[in-house]
Amino acid sequence: MKKRIGIIGYGWIAWDVHFSNYKTVTDICEITAVCDIKPEARQKAKDMFGLPDECIFSDYRELIDSGLCDAVDICTPNNMHCPIAKYALNAGLGVSIEKPVGMNYAEVKEVDELAKAKGLPVFVCFSWRHKATLRFLKDLATEGSIGDLIHVYITCIKDSALWKGRRFEWRFDKAQAGTGVLCDLGSHMIDLLAWLGVPAVGLSANYGTTVKERQEIGGEAWHKVTTDDWCNIILDLEHDVSANIKLSRSCATIPALTQVEIYGKNGKLIFNEKEKGVVTRHLEGGVEEKLPVPEKYGTAATFSQCESFINLLNGKTDVYTSTLKEGLIAQRVIDAAEISGREKRYVKLDEIK
Repeated sequence: MKKRIGIIGYGWIAWDVHFSNYKTVTDICEITAVCDIKPEARQKAKDMFGLPDECIFSDYRELIDSGLCDAVDICTPNNMHCPIAKYALNAGLGVSIEKPVGMNYAEVKEVDELAKAKGLPVFVCFSWRHKATLRFLKDLATEGSIGDLIHVYITCIKDSALWKGRRFEWRFDKAQAGTGVLCDLGSHMIDLLAWLGVPAVGLSANYGTTVKERQEIGGEAWHKVTTDDWCNIILDLEHDVSANIKLSRSCATIPALTQVEIYGKNGKLIFNEKEKGVVTRHLEGGVEEKLPVPEKYGTAATFSQCESFINLLNGKTDVYTSTLKEGLIAQRVIDAAEISGREKRYVKLDEIK
């Protein structure tokens, strides 16, 4: 029996990413309702899914209470993730949440405790786990291909803060976003690091804002940007492993670049987003190998995270499934990095309660 899914928040991430994902798994689910506070977004959803008026909502509570859905997919600004998730869980619905799960560790913990009490699944959209090349990279690193890990260096940079004429949107407002590039790009990269199985112990971070003011959308007023445009994190991991994460949306001439370098005692592995479907391995003695992704990892650039969500609703998980357990790990690092940058000090992860 197909799972009936309601999408809450129909902005870019919903119609560009989630919509295309759901189209690949129509045999196991169907979109039966959509909610957004903006009339133009509701109309877009109605046109794309062919839904009747009674399946389109402006209030997420009405969608959840409608009886039209078995689960909801939350694609709103960050400050609404946890309130909507709690309402859905209390109504008996499973949940998918865009990253980061919440505004801070404490509110994500509340959702986790409620989900456990209700016995309901919560999926977290750490979509980089669903890239075939990164799945291959993870296995090479964790199965001893280069020996015991020593360093991990992750770069995720782009020029999106410098786009000419870009207006003040919710991502630039701390009250709606929590942080900027730290939780937006950083949540994915932090999850990739945790995915390697070496937990973080403590960190130091700094961050800043490149474009200080932006003009409001559809108006003349200017607003102060209160989220970060760049962030650097230096982490201590267990087993004397160190990690660096470089995040920025202020890198001129770089539309998008993500690279992961993993150094072990016997060599290194490199994933570069521009080299599709290949992991580069360097071993002792100067050996360099370009390793194509084996067929078992799939041929598409990205697996369907929506399929993983539906599988979780049906009680099926695998090593790539991301739930609130992983969401809490990422949120703890985000909170620690925010404190470190603000207070200019080293923060131990166990300080985040």
